[in-house]
Amino acid sequence: MAGSRIRILDGAMGTELKARGAAVPDYRSSAWSAVALVHDPGTVKQVHRDYIEAGADVVTANNYAVVPRLLSRVGMQDRLEELTHTACRLARAARDESGRSAVTIAASLPPLDTTYRPDLVRADAELDETYGRLARLLAGEVDLVLAETLTTAREAVAAARAAERAGLAVWVSWNLALDEPVLRGGESLTSAVRALDELPVKAFLVNCVPTGHVIEALRELRAATDRPIGAYANSCTSAPDQDALDACAGTTLGPEAYADVAATWIAAGATLIGGCCDTNPAHIAALARRFGSDAAR
Repeated sequence: MAGSRIRILDGAMGTELKARGAAVPDYRSSAWSAVALVHDPGTVKQVHRDYIEAGADVVTANNYAVVPRLLSRVGMQDRLEELTHTACRLARAARDESGRSAVTIAASLPPLDTTYRPDLVRADAELDETYGRLARLLAGEVDLVLAETLTTAREAVAAARAAERAGLAVWVSWNLALDEPVLRGGESLTSAVRALDELPVKAFLVNCVPTGHVIEALRELRAATDRPIGAYANSCTSAPDQDALDACAGTTLGPEAYADVAATWIAAGATLIGGCCDTNPAHIAALARRFGSDAAR
């Protein structure tokens, strides 16, 4: 992949909405995306636009927690279609208003229950049915889908199959254990990639992990596949436990320090880089200045 153009992804949505005073409940186990779409759609659109203006080449619609099980927890189980379309519309509107028509609009195929919980991953039949339903809603709305923060290969396979059936390009991004570079469900990244060998996944990434967890994961991904790889991490450098990760406790990185770390990811073969929890448009602007299409080579 030497010489490949670096594509800049956007940064956090949930923590950035919260920082701007939007109504965002706990974003690990709640339908926070749906709540923000209902109560703060203008703020959602502005976050998208700020990332685009910071230099993001890819922005992801705010549909991460717009899934049936989470919607049912807040009495919105009948609003899946409406809120999915709203999330995509706001992302497209931000692109249109920015004047950067080449920006790619992605949408999320996320965990279908509480984030970081491989023990709550459902049976294959339910995964296939629900991811299929989500993918059909997203078809024609976005340029690609990002199956993200997944903790098992089974989720990734079901999401990728659903995207393929719906005619959607798909990237897969995994979440990792905090004590070793494996999926939270215990599988190695190599075996997870192998499970997707026969599916048209366009890229493999890791996300929602401390920055210090990324480099070893990228090296394994690079050894396992010749498809594009990448990462979008939280701003914390490490997290000894889940509470520390949720709070982004310990050492956190400002925009330039985050870009310094991202340079090591690029050296390891990453061509897709962005930010996750507790990153913001300033982090993405730093990445774009250093590595984006307009950066000096």
